[in-house]
Parts: sequence; structure tokens; C-alpha cells
Amino acid sequence: MAREVHRMTVDEMEFGKVYRFGRVLKAIGSSLQPGRLALGVLVIALMGVGGQVCDWVGSEIPPTGLAAQPWDGELTVSQNRTLRRAADKWTDLDVGFDQEIDAVTVLSAMRAKFGTAGAVEASDMASFVEAFNDVNGTRGRGPFEATVDWVGLQLATIVEGTVTLSPVMVADGAIGIMWHTPRQLWSHGQWWFMLFMGLWFLLLVAIFGGAMSRMEAVLAAGGQRLGPLEATDFALARFVSFFGGLVVPLIMAAILGGILLLLGLLMNVPVLNVIVAVFYALSLLLGLGMALLLLGYLSGGGLLVPAVAVENCDGGDAMQRAYSYMVSRPLHLILYVGMGLIGLGLGLLLVLTVANATLAVAAGLQGQWAWNDTFAGAGGIVEIFSSIDRPEPAYGSWWTSGAAWLIGFWESVVVCIVLGWIFSYVCAAWTRVYLLMRRACDGLEEDTIWFAGLIPGTLAPDKVDPSDED
Repeated sequence: MAREVHRMTVDEMEFGKVYRFGRVLKAIGSSLQPGRLALGVLVIALMGVGGQVCDWVGSEIPPTGLAAQPWDGELTVSQNRTLRRAADKWTDLDVGFDQEIDAVTVLSAMRAKFGTAGAVEASDMASFVEAFNDVNGTRGRGPFEATVDWVGLQLATIVEGTVTLSPVMVADGAIGIMWHTPRQLWSHGQWWFMLFMGLWFLLLVAIFGGAMSRMEAVLAAGGQRLGPLEATDFALARFVSFFGGLVVPLIMAAILGGILLLLGLLMNVPVLNVIVAVFYALSLLLGLGMALLLLGYLSGGGLLVPAVAVENCDGGDAMQRAYSYMVSRPLHLILYVGMGLIGLGLGLLLVLTVANATLAVAAGLQGQWAWNDTFAGAGGIVEIFSSIDRPEPAYGSWWTSGAAWLIGFWESVVVCIVLGWIFSYVCAAWTRVYLLMRRACDGLEEDTIWFAGLIPGTLAPDKVDPSDED
């Protein structure tokens, strides 16, 4: 019996040496460093700017979001009835029987009435808010707004799956973000939004994600902390490598897809279609190559930026390393990514709890002795990804409304910090995963990374010491 217990202990130790997936959770603490949070907030702000531009100029998505069927912009009879009832009861709009009306106009009028002191009685407030939410539910969503709502639901699924110890829910949330998000956007004809925001996101990841990955790699290698400015300089100096590593697989997949489209045109020409059909096996190989590139990008694309940050290699080398690690040790990758998702759920639960407590305590105590409406909209955040439009109360004076706006601004900063942490954690976790995958495939420990004085893309000294030539 003692011998069996000893054997089990040894096996557990060997398993821990091979699968060091617990180390991925270290990314939760390191991603909370103030410098990384600052970079994360900057990324969120820049993403928001790009998303707002897309929502202003782009076509709308159904009110129910990405999960709905494609929409032609026409409201149903029930939705039109909801708009007209709200307009007649809660606004001063004069809507004719045959006059068309849209949700944005009704919401604006309801918001204006709500912002007028005494316009809505306290006894009618619940009915007004319910009607406002009903009207808001008929409003078409911008592509960025709908994407944020959808991603927020998937993150909530990951958190719930982590709390309830359900790996299936965690996996569903991850698949919803990585696969269903682009699929739903494509079904709604938002290819231009995917192209613009995809390139914008990859640009930000190449700069700031590269900086954060370098910060995590240096921390994992020797416990040192790299400042955000120094890390950003590192990423900017190697921007071509970072951005190239992210786009090279996509460009290769696009080239293969373009060839298949051209071959499809040849199928319309007599005789040529027969020749193309004879060599259809080559088309299948092209399709296989494109599928492998895209599937590999979805499952292990997070290794590309850390490869450059750790090795100081070019984009092509980063792609070669990432894809070879996925093929060589797929079980390792599954375990490490799974642990990373669990860490995301645990960390997000912790960060949201602290953020909600901070906002609730500050607004609750400071607003206790404030005998005006300055803190009417202040407090905790239950769902930071919600895009629900809410009316603002009548503050009575410009200094009260100004103070309320400033309070709302600082609370939005707290929300941005939460979102910035998500970006910071993802960068840190993928860097940890890359280091562990490299150890499993190449036998290199986590403390072995590129530093100044080594040849880029290798760990060999840049110059040979003459005393060592003998």
C-alpha cells in the first residue's frame, strides 16, 4: 500500500512538471499592475472611438442584437404600436395616423420630457421607465454596439461557468466570442465593419498587446517589472514584426480564398469548367489549407504576439512557432487555454466585485448628505457591457448637472479600468501559455527569453567573446 501511495505521488509530481497549467493563473495578479491597466484603458478608449465611428456611418443590426435574423430595417406592427403609444402618452410629439416614426425620435422626446422638472409625476415614474425601455427595445443597434452586447453575454457565460464549475459553459463562452461573433456579423452583412474594426483591433494589439506581452515575459523570466513606456517603445520598434505576425496567416488565407473564387469563375466557361473539375482535388487542398489557417488562427492565434515579444523574431517566424506548437502539443494547448479561461472568469468576478463595491460605497456615502439629484444616476454597475439607453433626471441647475456629469465621467473611468483589465489579462495569459508551450515543445524554461545582446529570433550571443574562440 505504501509503495502504491509513493508511486501515485511520483506520478502526480511528474504530471505537475509536464503540465504546468496552474502557472497561467499568475496572469491574474500581474495583469493588475497599474502600468498595464493604464495601457488597457487607452486601448479600450481607442477601440471605443473606432466603434463609435462605425455606428455613426454603418447600417443597423436588429434590436435584439447579433443573435437575431438579418433585418431589413422595417419595424413590426407590434413595435410600431409600442412607439405610437409611448409618443402619445409620454411626449409632446404630434404623430399623424399615416406618419412614420422611429425609435430615436421618440427616445429623444421622452428624454427631454424626463429632463424637465415636474413633467413626470413620481407615481408615474415606473410606467415611464418601462415605456422607455420598451421603446429602446425597438431601436436598431449599431454593429459595434451589438458586438459589445454580444461579447458581454459571452463573458458573463464564462464567469457563470467558472463559478458553477461548468467547463462546458466556459467553452461555450469562448466559442461564442471567437467563432460566433464574426459568423453573426457576416450573416448581417457587416463585412466592412469586420474589416475596419478587425484591422484597427490588430493594430492596437500589435502595439499595446506587444508591450504587455513583453512586460509579462520579462516578469516571468526574472521577476523584473518593465515600465509601460519602455515596453511600448519595445513594441513600436518591432511593430512590423508584431503586426506581420498577426496578419500573415490572414493574408495567406485570403490568397487561398481568392484563388478558389477565381476558379469558381472559370466554372462558368464551357470546356474550362471540365478542366477545373478534373483538378478539383487541388481545390480541395486549397480549401484544406485555408481551413487549417483560419482554425489555427482562432484556436492559437494568441501565441503570435507573445512569440515576437519573447523571441524578438519576425512575423513569419512567429507564425511558424505558433502553428508548430499547436500541432506538436495540442493537449497541452487545450489544458493551458482552458486554465486561462478559468482565470479570466475568476479574475473578472473579482474585478467586477471590487468595482461595484467601490462605486456603490462612494455614491452611497457621499450621496447620503447630498440633498439634490447629483447622485441620482451614480452607484454600482451590474452589467458593464449593457448598451441600454437611460433618461437623465432633471437636475434643476447647471452646477448640479455639471457635478453629475463629472461624477458620471469618473465612474465611466472605473468601467474602462475593468475593461482594460480584460485586455491586460488576455495578453498576460497568452504570454504565459506561449512560454509553457515552448517549454513543452523545445525544452526551454520560462526564464529564457530574448534580451539585448542576443541575436533577434535566437538566444545566441550577438558577438562572440574573443577569449572564448580558443
